[in-house]
Amino acid sequence: MPEIDSHIEKQFELWPGVLRLMAAGPGAHAAIDAGMDAAREVASTLMVDAELIARGSADVLPRGIAARHALEAARGIAQVVGDQVPALFALPGAVCDFVLHAMREAGAINVAVAALGDALAFHLEGGAGFPLLPSMPLVSGEFARALGSSTEGGVALAGLSSAFPTSGVADHVVVQGKSAALAALAASSISDSVTIAERKPRRARIADPLVALAWKGRDAAGSAGLVAPDEIWAALSKAMRCASALREKRLLRAAAFALKGRGRTLGPVDGDRLLRFGVSEWR
Repeated sequence: MPEIDSHIEKQFELWPGVLRLMAAGPGAHAAIDAGMDAAREVASTLMVDAELIARGSADVLPRGIAARHALEAARGIAQVVGDQVPALFALPGAVCDFVLHAMREAGAINVAVAALGDALAFHLEGGAGFPLLPSMPLVSGEFARALGSSTEGGVALAGLSSAFPTSGVADHVVVQGKSAALAALAASSISDSVTIAERKPRRARIADPLVALAWKGRDAAGSAGLVAPDEIWAALSKAMRCASALREKRLLRAAAFALKGRGRTLGPVDGDRLLRFGVSEWR
């Protein structure tokens, strides 16, 4: 795949961190400007919508388009795995999807990426590869580069290495879906499924008040400590069953998950290229 020689990047402070935009191609300047305008539009309603969604009711109408898309993604995932993941976890991905759409509408681009928190949305043309940039999420970016011929969609990270809590003990769960919002919820669902029988994980503190509100009443897992190899593979098999069910409904395209140096992949992703997962044995 051809690499990107020149590109434009900008960033915009937005919950839950910094929205990072990147574009390359003849219309890159226009795309970045359109992305920044879309980010400002999102910012005008984001915190109000985030609190509304964090309270947990599905029967609400957010003001912003991104928040509405987050709820739509949550309903789709819930049909497969139940209502176990807070819809709030889809919001950063939905913001990326909304901003990327604005970037693509603005002009001719070979590469466009919008990343926020542990989610990113991307679009590639002309055989371009996913850019390797230190400003973009490193684990998710490495996963996107290992997807082979994939040219668009969303990628999201969940597990103990992510910013959002999980009730499972997976170190990394990364998913590609047709949108970043769906990928975020799918990754969180898979992460929650990675449990070890008769072992209660250490609890982790939740610092973000919106996330704490959305996660209220649930246990947030920390490291499981030492785990025997057979228990690791059994836990990863649970993740594979959850991921397979989501893929069967076309809610994800590819996934990779890791626990204590072991990992599994599903779909068109090359596990040997995922060096940041810290996995010595893939299945």
